[in-house]
Amino acid sequence: MSIDNQDVSEITKMIEISRRTSFMIYYVLLIIIILSISVVYLTWSQKNDMRKLNGYMEGMTKDISVMSNAIVKMQASMTTMEGGISKVVTHTQNISGLITQKENPLKTLSHIANTLKLMQSDSTNIGGSMENVNYNLNTINKQMKSLNRKLGTMVQDVNRMPSPTRMFPF
Repeated sequence: MSIDNQDVSEITKMIEISRRTSFMIYYVLLIIIILSISVVYLTWSQKNDMRKLNGYMEGMTKDISVMSNAIVKMQASMTTMEGGISKVVTHTQNISGLITQKENPLKTLSHIANTLKLMQSDSTNIGGSMENVNYNLNTINKQMKSLNRKLGTMVQDVNRMPSPTRMFPF
């Protein structure tokens, strides 16, 4: 069996093509492995960032819940204040009606004194309600500051999250 030059040339070409194909497969596999490692790294880093964001969201939920409770308490205090102010207005009207009466001044003064005591009691209740409103407003203010800090940190983290993907040119 004799191999002529043409057969040798074809075999050489086929070997060269096979060699090039195997190099291409080798490099493609290497690129796939590198990309796979990159995807695993990106997924891992995003998972950690998402865990942080979840923590921020849970903290913000607590802040909002505290604020909501403070608003409900403040609303109740405002309703109490409104009732107290209404009573003070009624007492004031009663006093003005009593002042115009000319009969039995001692009885009139006694009614005025009793009405003033009721007004004082209602005013004390209004003062307590105002203190509650002030306390709840301070609580809301603190929670808003905390919420603002958490949102600021969260925005920084969200802006930082895509940084690992910048290593890819596409």
